[in-house]
Amino acid sequence: MLVIHGGTIITFDGTEHRRLIDGVVVVNDDRIEYVGKRWGGKVTSEIDARRQIVIPGQISTHAHIGAQETSRYMGDRRMRRFLRNGFLHFMPNRRDGTPSVYGTIEARASLRFGFAALMRGGVTSVVAYGHGGDDDSALMRDVAAEMGIRLYWAPIITAGQYWLEDDGRVTTERDEEAGLRELDVAAEFIVRHGGSDSGRFQGLIAVDEFYLSTPALRRRAKTVADQLDVPFTMHFLEQHREFFETMSATGLTPVQLLEAEGVLGPQTILAHCLYIASHSLVAYPVADDLGILGRHGTTVAHSPAAFAQSGMALEGFDRYRNAGINVAMATDAYPLDMFAEMAAATVMGKAAARNYEAAAAGDVFTASNLAGAKALGRTDIGRIAAGAKADLVVIDPNALGFGPAPDPITALVRHGSADRVSLVMVDGRVLVENGRLRVCDENEVIDAVMRPQQALQAAYQRYNTEGKTLFEQFAPALKEWADHAS
Repeated sequence: MLVIHGGTIITFDGTEHRRLIDGVVVVNDDRIEYVGKRWGGKVTSEIDARRQIVIPGQISTHAHIGAQETSRYMGDRRMRRFLRNGFLHFMPNRRDGTPSVYGTIEARASLRFGFAALMRGGVTSVVAYGHGGDDDSALMRDVAAEMGIRLYWAPIITAGQYWLEDDGRVTTERDEEAGLRELDVAAEFIVRHGGSDSGRFQGLIAVDEFYLSTPALRRRAKTVADQLDVPFTMHFLEQHREFFETMSATGLTPVQLLEAEGVLGPQTILAHCLYIASHSLVAYPVADDLGILGRHGTTVAHSPAAFAQSGMALEGFDRYRNAGINVAMATDAYPLDMFAEMAAATVMGKAAARNYEAAAAGDVFTASNLAGAKALGRTDIGRIAAGAKADLVVIDPNALGFGPAPDPITALVRHGSADRVSLVMVDGRVLVENGRLRVCDENEVIDAVMRPQQALQAAYQRYNTEGKTLFEQFAPALKEWADHAS
């Protein structure tokens, strides 16, 4: 038996989290054997977490795994014709055949970086979204298994694509038949591989995205997900245009349309879900989108840090939860950091509501674990309780940037960071120890994603319709030093 001596242990009493001071967590193989004040049974090894905080492994309900090599260049600069969207700057292929810049990225190195960043920040379970390289079926699973993380993933289903035209416009094409074929591939993949890697790998049906999909594909995808008893997820209402174009075409809000299609429910995860009818930039008060989502117990995967960088916020965290929506935290994009997301969730939630009591720390913290487990239909992760999986994170608050923590969860949500994570355990296996990854060489992981940068920059200049370099298109925050010495 492995005995962890706390500290402050955030336990689960069957209904909600509780603080256990100076208690112990006992781990037997991949499960938690006991949680309480003292343990009188067998001890084979011990971890001293006194003066530290022990929390359940965090669950990210939506993440694009990788080093985010392209979006790092944008900073405060964007192409204004793409409005607030970041992915359209790099993703579409050129109509003339020039590929996007993603071909310069070394897929395995990027995935290893992404998984390493998640684990280093205390994420033990993740819903991964997107492609996994040339051979999705092998690469994503292999890297996740190497890293030891708990992964939900299957090849994504696309029913269309974006094109970058020669004049710089982005246009779209839909292909429902292609999407239905990819749905069959994803279903077969889940049947073959779901439950592999000692149960740490699970499948789900992921449609990319509401805007490019069709009603028939969404209905069929949700039916297949239900038949396989796996979650159904898709990007939803992260673009302003999705609301207005759907209203123009159908007379329904996108949420009303999903309800009519029968795709909402407890195992449906909608990534982002910003531009609902009541959003201030939509201002369509005659539809109760929040009420519809809440009645169906739908999950919203909330990634506030990424959208805050685009000047956007969910309106608002408490309104969604009070409507009955399962708001779960996610680490959509760079820096793939749940602590950054929690800090953004509480700050942006208060700002959106103009209420300092909004987006309370305890609710945001719960969204990072119990809400994620609920979205995945799991009662054995996201909590520290006897019988649960031994997915644990130890936080060291003994630093100037953290300081005294009379209320550890408030301090953690506001001031936590990946640098304060001292230990991460998944299925009873220690993956991070003394603040360093045990499963890989961190320096090697970082170096591997640095190498392709020159090729990426060259590819972007060919890709850009005006022939601009990355730094011409996305100017750095400061100008380069110019040596004027004679």
